[in-house]
Amino acid sequence: MMKKVYTIRGFDCANCAAKTESFLNHDARIEYARIDFAGARLYITYKDQPLSIEEIKRLIKQVESNDLYISDAKQNVEREKFFTTKNIILLGRIIIAAILMFVGRFAFFRDQNNIACLILYLIAILIVGYSIFYKVIYKIIHLKNPIDEFLLITLAVVGVSILTAVFPEEDGRYEPFFDATMVILLFQIGQMIEHYATNKSRNAISTAVDERSETATYFDGIETKTIKSQDLKVGDLIIVKVGETIPVDSEVIEGEGNLDISSLTGEYVPKHVKAGDEALSGCMLKSGTLTLQVKKIYQESTVSKILELVASSGEHKAKAENFITKFAKYYTPGVIIAAILLLVIWGSATTDWVEATKKALNLIVIACPCAIVISVPLSYFAGIGLASKNGIIVKGANYLDELVKLKKLVSDKTGTLTHGAFMLTKVVPNKLSVEQFKEYLYAAECLSDHPIAKAIMHEVKAKDYINAVKNYQEEAGKGVSLRYQDHAIVVGSRFFLSSHRVTVDEVSDIGTVIYLAVDGQYAGYAVLSDELKKDAQPMVNLLHHAGVEIVLLTGDKEETAKETCEALGIDRWHSELLPDEKTKYLEMEMSDPNKKVAFIGDGINDAPSIMRSDIGIAMGGIGSDIAVNHADVVIMNDNPAKVYDAHKIAKMTRNRAWFCVVFSLAVKFGVMIVDIVVKDMDMIYSVLADTGLTVLMIICAFVLLYQKVRRPKHI
Repeated sequence: MMKKVYTIRGFDCANCAAKTESFLNHDARIEYARIDFAGARLYITYKDQPLSIEEIKRLIKQVESNDLYISDAKQNVEREKFFTTKNIILLGRIIIAAILMFVGRFAFFRDQNNIACLILYLIAILIVGYSIFYKVIYKIIHLKNPIDEFLLITLAVVGVSILTAVFPEEDGRYEPFFDATMVILLFQIGQMIEHYATNKSRNAISTAVDERSETATYFDGIETKTIKSQDLKVGDLIIVKVGETIPVDSEVIEGEGNLDISSLTGEYVPKHVKAGDEALSGCMLKSGTLTLQVKKIYQESTVSKILELVASSGEHKAKAENFITKFAKYYTPGVIIAAILLLVIWGSATTDWVEATKKALNLIVIACPCAIVISVPLSYFAGIGLASKNGIIVKGANYLDELVKLKKLVSDKTGTLTHGAFMLTKVVPNKLSVEQFKEYLYAAECLSDHPIAKAIMHEVKAKDYINAVKNYQEEAGKGVSLRYQDHAIVVGSRFFLSSHRVTVDEVSDIGTVIYLAVDGQYAGYAVLSDELKKDAQPMVNLLHHAGVEIVLLTGDKEETAKETCEALGIDRWHSELLPDEKTKYLEMEMSDPNKKVAFIGDGINDAPSIMRSDIGIAMGGIGSDIAVNHADVVIMNDNPAKVYDAHKIAKMTRNRAWFCVVFSLAVKFGVMIVDIVVKDMDMIYSVLADTGLTVLMIICAFVLLYQKVRRPKHI
């Protein structure tokens, strides 16, 4: 099987896209097809060889009358222009039809030449509505399912026109044709506004996560010039000044400054960088000037990967989207049946068949499903954009649904709750000052390449001690001996010091203990441990507040695991585990199918567990290919508390989507009741309950992108 992703545009509405998706899924050559109307993407998994774009167009043409734009997808959520030739022509038709309608309405208002008035109305209806009528006729002729909003509006306009022609007003005038013209005119205006609002929403979401710089200042060693970021190669030198955005992932060669990394991590505290530090694409330089060396090309840089993940997130539907797709499939035919029943029952009960027909036609217009069908996927699209703005990449709308139901978080320790690196956390000297103890310790470790030695020397310069060191000897995995300022120094394990005839009592501190002897006398010990991240405690508190249980799986000793869990308040733990054993314990934690379980790890050793869990969460950014490939959610920085933010955003998204559904149905059913109760209700209100409501729901879904993700103040 082969999967392909395309950009697809040109659908009149989300319902049309859903019908096309269903049609593609019935093709024998296609294993799976998904159209993301909000993201303008088409995902197809082929059983064998992929179809060409022309073949896809011909296939879709069997069910969709519009000429669609289809191309191979680019590496970002692509922006679409609103003022296309098609929309400009439609706007011109609307203006011409409006002029004809008002001329007919006012120029002949007191004139008895009603035929001229009728002709103007009919011309206006045909000018503004022929594209709608064509779609309906096309589907009927080609024996395709014509039941959609275009059929509903066609029935309404034709029905009102026939009623007016057959049952003109008492004075013989055809003024009710004005209502039919107004209905089709308002519908098309609503369609334009709907397209504009959808387009603006889609582009705004794209812009919110697209922090790329299209140009770069290239430096050849002598002079600078501006080139496209896409033309940069690995090893090139570029210069970034204050206010500019880093175009590609690079390393700082010269200069220092503060980077705004909020576009990647959602954190608004600037990051200070200097020579040798990493500078990721999408970050804006707030102060200083940097000379950078390119480490990754434009297409492979961090912000491009983020955009690709956001753009591809529409491949997986949320449950609400699946429900709405199925709902719309039966809803529209159900509306037509309901309208027929209303016509028959009302007409039979009152014998006023004209009024009964008007009410049935109003019902048809009111019940168009566009507001419901488009607001749900747009809500999830906005939710994924909101997560991205907060440094959280969610790789599909379905994972937002899973996050809502999160009841248990299984966490790795090293690199997730801790920094993943040894730090000198405790010094206990014996008959020495702390300063003397540290000086001897630094001198002993300044020549070693061991990870423990590097951790000890992390904040000091080795060159300050090297010149005074003599007779340096290192025994791998045991310790070192040397002379420093005429003192004999021995540093290492308790057994190493014992081999040098120094008696040391074992201590009970948690962590890696290093002992020190000076001139054959025990001088104290130091403890190195993997320090907890500052956001580990907030993560535990926030998730407990949300009713989520936390379990720790670690390869560390029982004592270390116990200390960590008791310090943070983690519910349970399992220690001294190998990677495959973590997966086994994870499966035990997943025994209850009603509780969704997430696993959070660094995305490398924890890849099997990330893949096995209901929701796999990778820490530490987009740089790890394993994190990108196997995780469902990627947290762009090392902040474990972002798990709560992801959970909160998922709830906000789910609530917004269902609010749009419930509100739309409530408004539609409310207007339907008014239509039944009120005599001779104007059809203009029916149109507003359709297109007006659709625009309102698009805006409602879109504003989710700009909401704040608030944490409880007391935590």
